[in-house]
Amino acid sequence: MKQFFTIVLTAGLLGLGSCSKDFLELAPISNANAGNFYQSEQDFELAINGAYKSLTLEGVYHDFFQLVGDLRSDNTEMGTTAGSRTTFQEMHEFRDQSTSNIVSGIWNDHYNGIAQCNRILDKIQGVEFTAAKKSRITGEAYFLRALLYFNLVRAFGDMPLIREDLTDIGKAYAAGRTPVGEVYNAIIEDLRQAAGLLSPSYTGANIGRATAGAANSLLGKVYLTIHRSSDAVPVLREVINSKQYNLLASFDDLWKPANGNNKESVFEVQFLQAAGASTGSFFSIRYTPYLSNFLGISTTGGGYNIPTADLLNAYSAADKRKNSSVAAGYTNAGGSYVSGLEGRHTRKFLGTPNVESGANDNWPVLRYADVLLLYAEALNEAGWVADGDAFFYLNEVRGRAGLDSYSSTATDPTLRISSQEDFRLAIEKERRLELACEGHRWFDLVRTGRAKTVLAEKGMNILDHQLLLPIPQQQIDINPEKIIQNKDY
Repeated sequence: MKQFFTIVLTAGLLGLGSCSKDFLELAPISNANAGNFYQSEQDFELAINGAYKSLTLEGVYHDFFQLVGDLRSDNTEMGTTAGSRTTFQEMHEFRDQSTSNIVSGIWNDHYNGIAQCNRILDKIQGVEFTAAKKSRITGEAYFLRALLYFNLVRAFGDMPLIREDLTDIGKAYAAGRTPVGEVYNAIIEDLRQAAGLLSPSYTGANIGRATAGAANSLLGKVYLTIHRSSDAVPVLREVINSKQYNLLASFDDLWKPANGNNKESVFEVQFLQAAGASTGSFFSIRYTPYLSNFLGISTTGGGYNIPTADLLNAYSAADKRKNSSVAAGYTNAGGSYVSGLEGRHTRKFLGTPNVESGANDNWPVLRYADVLLLYAEALNEAGWVADGDAFFYLNEVRGRAGLDSYSSTATDPTLRISSQEDFRLAIEKERRLELACEGHRWFDLVRTGRAKTVLAEKGMNILDHQLLLPIPQQQIDINPEKIIQNKDY
């Protein structure tokens, strides 16, 4: 576990500079160490900003992790160029290798952020400063640690559960894999703590920080993931009743870079476009089709996350989300069709023209439409009621898309839901269309137990062990007695 140990001990000391919009534009720490840092309010502001910055790392939301959520599903496939097809081919075809830099990148970069949160939580109670600010920073650290562990446990299963600032090499080497159930219990505990410490909203330079609504929204998703729908219902209802969030009137407006942190945003990763910044988004390259100088980008990636024909065809002609989500062509701002594009592409993340990388486009981790659909799902799982509240919240999302409502008595059979199972399938479809290419589809199918069935229907036959990624080989080599590979890898 040498590399893991290095990450845990040093990640909290490195790279704690600016990482997003206004609230993170602080000078970087230089020569920080455990002996002379974490002594003041300003130190902890810099430290929590460093924890936010971990979300922009390559293995988290900069690149690798969000691709897992769609590229392993029926939503997307490899791009149109040789380079784009080789980089993530193994992931798309379920041939993941324990030596893959993608697998190790996801593991290492998530633990980088966890280490920073652990150090903050270990040090903060021993330093006197403003109570309100201490509560906010503590709550943010709990939230970020929970989010990072939630990603890891869904990707790898049993995980080393590190919840303290490790300064003892013996403890580092003793950290084996913790059972999934215990990891989820720790995530739930962190999110409950976060929800009680964070404010409902922030203004000015603090917009974009994690809120109580973000903590409860993630908690609701965690409960649904572990099949505790009756626990998900009240926390998701609390988010809705808070009146902090609304659906934007236009789905298309969600994807304009200038509209980041809007009323529909519950939590999004803040990316910063600035000279010398290492925290700008990379989506313009990852999601644009291959065409030289397209959107002012000299060399596109050919798309590493290209929508499948199946996804494109899943949208009805009346669905207002279709042209804002996926397309087989591109119409520029002046209304002119751009010819010469190869294949389909994701329109949500075409990004800012003339910015090849390092853009301001944020990544949506949680948005209100997601919360409404999670709540509808939780209500249905807790007990199906014909035309009950679950229908209302599902139809609220559909209404924004310009689609007719579901009901138990609809004369149109495509709009009739007559059972709990019918409702499950309707939610599955709506989440696919609403959240397309946002990194949710694969994890939705896994948590509902539908991944193998749905993919088999699309000609993608996977085995049980392929529901998880392999543990990075470097972790096993360093600590073979404690870190055991996932079965059948």
